[in-house]
Amino acid sequence: MNQTLKDDQRPDSKRKKLFSISIRWKLISVVVVSLLISTPITALLNSLIEDFFTDKIFVFVDFVLSIAVATILFSLAIRFLILSPIKKVEQAIQRASEGDLTVFIENDANDEIGRLSKAFNRMIENLRGLIGNMNRTGLKVANYSNQLHSITEENSEATEQISLSIQEVSSGAESQAQSANELFHQAKDISNRMESSAHSIQMMAERAESTNVRAENGNEIVRKTVQQMNEIKKSVRETGELIYSLKERSDQVGKIVDMITEISDQTNLLALNASIEAARAGEHGKGFAVVAEEVRKLAEQSNGAGENIRHILMDIQSGILNAVQSMDQGKTIVESGIQMIGQTGDSFQAIVKDIEEVTVQAKEVSNTVDQVNTGLTNMVAMIERVAVTTEQSSGSIENISSSVEELNASMEEIAASASMLQTISDDLQSNLKEFKV
Repeated sequence: MNQTLKDDQRPDSKRKKLFSISIRWKLISVVVVSLLISTPITALLNSLIEDFFTDKIFVFVDFVLSIAVATILFSLAIRFLILSPIKKVEQAIQRASEGDLTVFIENDANDEIGRLSKAFNRMIENLRGLIGNMNRTGLKVANYSNQLHSITEENSEATEQISLSIQEVSSGAESQAQSANELFHQAKDISNRMESSAHSIQMMAERAESTNVRAENGNEIVRKTVQQMNEIKKSVRETGELIYSLKERSDQVGKIVDMITEISDQTNLLALNASIEAARAGEHGKGFAVVAEEVRKLAEQSNGAGENIRHILMDIQSGILNAVQSMDQGKTIVESGIQMIGQTGDSFQAIVKDIEEVTVQAKEVSNTVDQVNTGLTNMVAMIERVAVTTEQSSGSIENISSSVEELNASMEEIAASASMLQTISDDLQSNLKEFKV
């Protein structure tokens, strides 16, 4: 629109205006031509009715016929030269106010109405381009919001799987601690019984074999726990990468929102220029001024919607940063848990080795009760340390579970923000569909 105003100020445009016929000169020309044409017509009519009236009445009739003929010719000329083009402009403005942007005024005249028609056509063309850009931008926002929603759903499923895995690990740790406590009481009971008789030593050997099997089972559980913790670590790392990807996509959506805001500002400027053109048109530009005002309101609404989207994006980015911090904490906790479980596995291997040694000694030297009792005492102490380590591991797993729950809550917030962004994009598309381009 600014370019249009500049074009009107060029010297070529001024030279054209010197040769253009304004509405004022058209009216003067119509009056002159009407009088020139009405004179011979009136003379002809007077010659026909002269014999039917007296001189006084004939003068009055001659006057009435002159006025009537001139008025008819003047009315016909005004209708075809001025009222008809104005009617076309009025109909075009009415269609544009109803959202039909396919309207076009065909008027090659170089008068005020012709220039108004050309300015209206340029405005409609600019509006079509603006609506098209806004429509494409809305589609991009909808696409990005759908992608964001899909990613958050996938992350939610991943965190649920991590939570289930942690629950399984926690159950295994509790079972391990329970087995360690049972082993501790059994070993202590065997130590008391070994002091009474050799039969008790035989019983201790049998119990030691059973304990060896349990220790091997416990060692297998620890190995599987380590494997599951590694899987959790991998899932946490992959989830972190997805969250970083979400941050990059939210930055892209922020750029799109800035683009929408810039477009709305340009639309507001176009509406202002259109109001200036309407003011120049005077009485005939009132309808055009109404259209310009509606365009300005639409630009303000678009700008407001862009601000709302920007605030939503800020909330989303804040949630993503919190999720990244939670994932980093979860990663540290998982690594600590892996290390602790590794230590527990080493302890289990030591237990298995000690139990095997105790079993061999019990079978070979059934008369060395004191030595076996000493070995059992050492074994009881080791089992007690294993039980303490297992309880510590269980507490670490509970902390990891809490971190995963917080991460899941963050993913739900991100999903809610993505749904809100989708709703805003749908509203924008609905508003744009009201225009026919």
